[in-house]
Amino acid sequence: MGALKLHSILLVDGDAVRREEIRRHLNAAGYETVCAASQSEAEKWIAARPFDLLITALILEFADSGFIICRRFRQACPDAHAMILSDVAAKSGMQFDLSASGAREWIHADAILNHTIRMDQLDSLLSRFSS
Repeated sequence: MGALKLHSILLVDGDAVRREEIRRHLNAAGYETVCAASQSEAEKWIAARPFDLLITALILEFADSGFIICRRFRQACPDAHAMILSDVAAKSGMQFDLSASGAREWIHADAILNHTIRMDQLDSLLSRFSS
């Protein structure tokens, strides 16, 4: 991915409290943030308009909703960035390694982070994606 100035973000998370916390933080930082609570709602937004960044939870209606959303997002916005928030590693020990051979071809994300990401970690990634 080349450098892209981030303006608009699609935030997808079924946890209303977490979604609102991240939305408020992003809006305070000057980003236009559109929220979705489900895979189906996210897909409607992806079809409706482009975004510079996708932040999605991994597990929504289905265990792999985040992967599906990322794939559809990349098809609609191929030059944009995408990140997945997941607590699968903490709960099951399963790790997703983006550096593994072929991983990016099926994960379609630039980063996979803990679902309880701290706002300073989010800011660091946003800065990296914007530079």
